[in-house]
Amino acid sequence: MVDSAWSVERFGSELTSALVTTLAGEVDATSLSRAVSTSAAAADVICCEWPIACTAGCPHCCVLNVAILLPEGMIIADWLRERHPPSALDAVRGRLSDHCRRVRWMEDDERITKHVACPLLNADGNCTIYPVRPLVCRAVASLDRTSCREAFNPVITDEERLVSADLLRQTVFDQAFMALGRAICHRGLDNRSIELGGGVLAFLEHPELQDRLLTGERLPVELWQ
Repeated sequence: MVDSAWSVERFGSELTSALVTTLAGEVDATSLSRAVSTSAAAADVICCEWPIACTAGCPHCCVLNVAILLPEGMIIADWLRERHPPSALDAVRGRLSDHCRRVRWMEDDERITKHVACPLLNADGNCTIYPVRPLVCRAVASLDRTSCREAFNPVITDEERLVSADLLRQTVFDQAFMALGRAICHRGLDNRSIELGGGVLAFLEHPELQDRLLTGERLPVELWQ
């Protein structure tokens, strides 16, 4: 439960300090993964007692643009690489590539209307990277599954469609995202964000990007084009 002394600014500041400490030594894939998981865990502690309507196989909001930090893309790519044989991984890369081409200039409204679902969902609508899902995905939580389904119904209408959402959770995870970005920047690493599909695809297709990220090199601008 959030006590009266808690503030979102204090949470963000303290988490940034903790993440800077986590990344104080030699930065490698393990320490970056630890920093990302620490960010998610710290936010979850604040929000864990608040009930949400989101459940497995409830992918209504998984049509929205998701921004990730580069270490998140690296971690998700490693997760997929470790759990898929080459042929299955090729299929994942193909879905990611097709998705990136399709949504390149799309706003969220168009994604909803055309029902362009995340390519990392399986046929049952379940997230295939759930344990390492991005902070931005963790931030979205509906309090009413029906309103969520109706809001993301791909039907054009002039009616305003609202979702009852946990705004505290969104605020806390936004702070966790920013704290991670600040800590990465403090360590001299590239702290730019990138679209989920494009970021994961980049690390899958070019494993050498991981070494470039870890050594503090700015990744190629072509990844954002």
